[in-house]
Amino acid sequence: MNRNIARAVLLSAGFIWGFGFIVNKYVLDNGWDDSQLLFVRFFTATVFIFMIFFKKIIKTDSETIKKGLFLGIFLFLGFFFQTWGLEETTASNNALITAGYIVFLPVIIYIFERKFVRIKTLLAALITFIGIIIITVDFKDISSGINMGDVYTFIGAIFWGIHIYLLGKTAKQKDPVVLMAFQLLVVSIFAFIAMMIKAGIPQVDFSDWNSSKLLVAAVIIGFFASFIAFVFQSIGQKHSNETEAAILISTESVFGPILAILVYNELFSINLLLGMILVFLGVVLSEIDVIELIKKTRNKRFNKKNKAS
Repeated sequence: MNRNIARAVLLSAGFIWGFGFIVNKYVLDNGWDDSQLLFVRFFTATVFIFMIFFKKIIKTDSETIKKGLFLGIFLFLGFFFQTWGLEETTASNNALITAGYIVFLPVIIYIFERKFVRIKTLLAALITFIGIIIITVDFKDISSGINMGDVYTFIGAIFWGIHIYLLGKTAKQKDPVVLMAFQLLVVSIFAFIAMMIKAGIPQVDFSDWNSSKLLVAAVIIGFFASFIAFVFQSIGQKHSNETEAAILISTESVFGPILAILVYNELFSINLLLGMILVFLGVVLSEIDVIELIKKTRNKRFNKKNKAS
């Protein structure tokens, strides 16, 4: 696979996850509990990944299984709080705040490895945080405070950051597809427990399309967003560098709000647009060495001038 195809695959994953926010919001707005959606979505993904990669999974070693199960705990916590937050906030806010996980990564790295955070990373974190504040706080009514759905999403983003850090360390040693299989299995198990405690098995009337289409939507988003997109991410990252992959995947934070406005009829606002720009700018800045990029650009121009002369 060449690099351009890898870029297209990663961008496709970002688009799928961006659209996933809309489908998830639709299911939650029409009566399902967040734990019910989480279980159906990840049970679907688990079934497909074990069916398709069964021969590879069955040959795996016990250490890979243990690491996959451990990673699954953080994947569950990230999705649990993200989906819970989506119940009480907009798809746009949910998508944008979730993107904050990329900025949390340097802090997490410092905590685990005691590596100092660079100035440009702190600047990126500040820009992203300002963007999140702009989209979550109603400045016309400060007394109303911050939406709890945004708070839950923010907590989920922290767990996302921890998960990505640990996955990055483990995936270099173990097969990422096998690791993902056992992570999805753990999320399915915990989601089932949460569902039985909170809401029970979703009631679906198959004679009523309005009822059954929620189950169909949950299964579809499970197949595409929790199976296909993760496979796309694994394939794309294998054929591109980490910085490029992170930026292309984070386009979910741009696709999410745009699709929410176009497809789900969420209200457009200047605050949302400004917040979206700042969050994405912070994400890009956190992954790109701007000074080094400027130097490389200048050197290329200088070399071209010398060749022309």
